[in-house]
Amino acid sequence: MTAAPNGRLERALFLQLTAKPSGSPISGLMVVQALRELGAQVHAIFAQDGSMRADYEDAGCTTEILPHGQWLAGGPKHRRLRRWLRDWQAARKMVRRIDQLRPQLVYVNTLTGFAGALAAKWRKIPCIWHIRELFDDVGGEMHDPWPGGRWAVRRLLERLATRIVVISEAVRENVLGNSCREKTVLIPNAVDDQFFDVTISQAEARRLLGLPLDRPIIGVPGTLRPVKGQDFFLRAMPGVVAHMPQVLAVLTGDGDANYRRSLEHFIEEAKLQNHVRFLGTVTNMPAFYRACDVICIPSRSESFGRAAVEAMAVGTPVVATRVGGLAEIIRHRTTGFLVSYGCQEEMGAALIQVLNNHETSKATAINARTCALRRFSSETHRRLIKAILRKLR
Repeated sequence: MTAAPNGRLERALFLQLTAKPSGSPISGLMVVQALRELGAQVHAIFAQDGSMRADYEDAGCTTEILPHGQWLAGGPKHRRLRRWLRDWQAARKMVRRIDQLRPQLVYVNTLTGFAGALAAKWRKIPCIWHIRELFDDVGGEMHDPWPGGRWAVRRLLERLATRIVVISEAVRENVLGNSCREKTVLIPNAVDDQFFDVTISQAEARRLLGLPLDRPIIGVPGTLRPVKGQDFFLRAMPGVVAHMPQVLAVLTGDGDANYRRSLEHFIEEAKLQNHVRFLGTVTNMPAFYRACDVICIPSRSESFGRAAVEAMAVGTPVVATRVGGLAEIIRHRTTGFLVSYGCQEEMGAALIQVLNNHETSKATAINARTCALRRFSSETHRRLIKAILRKLR
């Protein structure tokens, strides 16, 4: 790293795909906080504007919008080729900004764009590339680019990144394979301190969210997308209802309108109208986790599993699918319960067990919270990020 005369990192350029609220910009903000704690002035470039841009500015960043990324979206080959060319053109614009801003480090917080990393290489500036995504062969939402495929992705990472950060072994294996091992470090995502500091009771949380006080509640957090597995969860619900007629499932988030309509159609066909409620966007997620008796993460694929850790931090038992990062976060029957994706009977049985056995669920929740404090606190995350940054000097 080209440091200032005093050896400090004074200026950093931070690349983020979107400023819309989601896991990546939330985690990115924690990276920015680590950079700021080291004394760096951070300029954040977003490809897409959104409400979290203000959060970055509140953290002391200057910000701008410069379209880039999406080279790993799907579609016909000619579209994939155009995305290659667009990110190459975006890299030329990034170079101009680098020349103006003169950062000592470029931090790229997504694999979905390579423009920032390429611009850093052209200007011989160290680049940290933080990878948070999975490819579609394991249920993720990234697609191999054309031309080049996965080989091209790994070749770019080898050539352009000074250091690579992955959020789980699942991401390392799927994206990197056996490449880049010597310069890759695993740093799990963290959750905000607010999830460890919930003090309201379950009854108070339910009143706040307008939920019934006298029914067992299963919470299903996440945007409404097929990869999040809400359809799988709903297929397991009739079995849960048969054992617990008063049970209520509450689903948070917005998303794909067509997907939501398909979920609503299934609810009607299965006669689950009195057992499922859509809450839309919930601004107070700590209260949501506290209001529920169990949190279900029924994902088809997860590069990490932030919602599971948030629930663990609050102290609510978690039932999740044994996929991707979720299988690394949760120790089955110790800090939560893991089930096979697609097995309705296994999912239903696990939810019933947690709802019926209060002693087991309480012990699991206590273990999970202890684990979350040790492994997934924002303080731990910032410490690990700062350790990488210091080694680059």
